[in-house]
Amino acid sequence: MVERSLHITVAQGTDTGRKRSLNEDSLLVELPEDAQTLRERGALLIVADGLGGHARGEVASDMVVNAVKRLYYENKDANIAQALKGAIRQANLDLFKRAIQEGNDMGTTCVACVIQDSTAYVANVGDSRAYLLREESMRQVTDDHSWVAEQVRAGLITEGQARVHPQRNVILRSLGIDPGVEIDMFIETLQNGDILLLCSDGLSGMVEDDEITQILRQQEPEEGVKQLIALANEHGGLDNITAIVARVTLAEENVQEPETSA
Repeated sequence: MVERSLHITVAQGTDTGRKRSLNEDSLLVELPEDAQTLRERGALLIVADGLGGHARGEVASDMVVNAVKRLYYENKDANIAQALKGAIRQANLDLFKRAIQEGNDMGTTCVACVIQDSTAYVANVGDSRAYLLREESMRQVTDDHSWVAEQVRAGLITEGQARVHPQRNVILRSLGIDPGVEIDMFIETLQNGDILLLCSDGLSGMVEDDEITQILRQQEPEEGVKQLIALANEHGGLDNITAIVARVTLAEENVQEPETSA
């Protein structure tokens, strides 16, 4: 009998950048040590970027990443996509209620990915991104919920113009602001050697896609994260910079079937 084993090499990093005095990004990597939990629930990666225009963005992002982790692994729903969306939905409600109680707006983006067996389940709200690198080609998995992204999709401005547009920080969808916020879900079938990148806009807004692709292709995840953050800072470091890089290895193993007695 042939079984497929999943191995994930993951690295993470965050940096305040060169222009901000406070890091409002949060990140989380959960690789269950229990083999059964890893097999059934998968690994969880999250990046959240607290909204600087709202009170205590760093509190909002930290609250969301920890809530999503807890809620996801507490949920035993076999439907991974629904369990992940449910965790984010509840985290959003918790943040919304806390903001009302404290009399402040509290908002954050969130991009979360569950890697389970040979599938990646990616959910996002806001403009933090997930990318998938396969062999020589990298593509953005998620859609940005921002004003400039809407203009790009409508063909009114180019990607290059969006990077420097004065309205580039205007977010159209985030957690903590709308109790019924819509959560996007993307499901990707993974292949051996695929690399996933989750990042805040402090990276994607400062480093071109071809530069990201070159680093991810040439470097191990740990060194890749370091180089991506360093390059974002070299390009100005205008915002907090956060990245998680995960390389997926899928190997087939021969497993002896248990003998049955007649």
